[in-house]
Amino acid sequence: MTASTHRLDIVPVVIGGDIGAYALAREFNEAIGAKPILINTGFIGAISHSKILTTHTVKTLDDTCLLEALTQLSISAAEKTLLLVANTDQLIELLERIHNQLPSNVVCPIPSWEAFNAVCDKAIFAQLCEAHGLAVPATEVVHLAGTSSIAPTALSFPVIAKPAESASYYTTLIKGFKKVYYINKQSELDTLWTDLRKSGFDGDFLVQHLIGGDDTYMDSITIYMGTDGKAQLLGAAQVLLEDHAPAMLGNPVAMVIREKPELWTKIEHMLQSINYRGFANFDIKRDPVDGTEYFLDCNPRIGRNSYYTCAGGVNPMQILISDVIDGMAQSVQIANQPALYTLVPLSLMRKYIRDPQLMDEVNRLISTNKVVNPQHNPADKGAKRLLDVFLTESNQIRKFAKYYPEATDTSF
Repeated sequence: MTASTHRLDIVPVVIGGDIGAYALAREFNEAIGAKPILINTGFIGAISHSKILTTHTVKTLDDTCLLEALTQLSISAAEKTLLLVANTDQLIELLERIHNQLPSNVVCPIPSWEAFNAVCDKAIFAQLCEAHGLAVPATEVVHLAGTSSIAPTALSFPVIAKPAESASYYTTLIKGFKKVYYINKQSELDTLWTDLRKSGFDGDFLVQHLIGGDDTYMDSITIYMGTDGKAQLLGAAQVLLEDHAPAMLGNPVAMVIREKPELWTKIEHMLQSINYRGFANFDIKRDPVDGTEYFLDCNPRIGRNSYYTCAGGVNPMQILISDVIDGMAQSVQIANQPALYTLVPLSLMRKYIRDPQLMDEVNRLISTNKVVNPQHNPADKGAKRLLDVFLTESNQIRKFAKYYPEATDTSF
């Protein structure tokens, strides 16, 4: 893609230093020809050696340091508007805290505190889904605060265990705990509760019925709720492969574009019911037994793999700019052009596809050059950066050999 309009009045600012942050920077660059500023404590090589962006390093990503950095950038930007985005739950939570203290020329489109909490608390999210005809797995909420004994689960094993709120779990995650646990028996669950309490975690955890199926039974849906309260962007994809490293478990690394009109309508109505504004990304798993689509999570942000909507034909940052900067009324745009989106080598992705029809579709997309990888940017071909991308993709092969050498019927 090339920039449709060069804008000198906007300075995009992205908080983050990973491939998801690079994808957002590329989207801004292609939308308006601007060089986004990325703020983080450190950056992957593909960002450090990029020609399409600039970086601003901070000592730590807390309220004070981020406000100082944004104030400094806002002064440097003079009469321009800083358009600020982030793409992890903990960063969105941080922006919620400092939103009212941002400089006057900083625009930060995030949901309200109330809407943020409604979708981030998985117990409340489950109630919202059920009220709008969206299926959720059978779930129990476990309170880890205090020292009271925790009753055994009533669900049959194996089960899934995961934090009720991702943002508040981040400090525990970086201590070496997992995003999601696959549990075979009660003693494993009891050990997890003990270890979490010893670590200092006192939040809630969910125990859920395991929905079977390998990674290809996962779907992703992305939506942008405009300032007019209506959906202005709709996207969906079927996952081909997910990351299986413990701290990254569940992040898609390869997908094909899909359409989900019935789910899109229900999701829009659900988000309208809580006055949600901004981007949201949903994780869904289809039951291989009866095809039921179970909603697992809602991320209050566009998602790490936001560039898949570009693969589908719609640049989400262009939608965002038209809405929050230009105030333009716009009808919904659907990212539905056939495409294969990937962050990993094609040979690695192909290894895990077991459905012959799905493999045929993937091969057709490859043979017709409908493959999109946000790291492979024609406008960003510096030798050092290309080496960084090559090394990153080579490392993916080693990671999968270590954590997920063969596809399984549960994806665990």
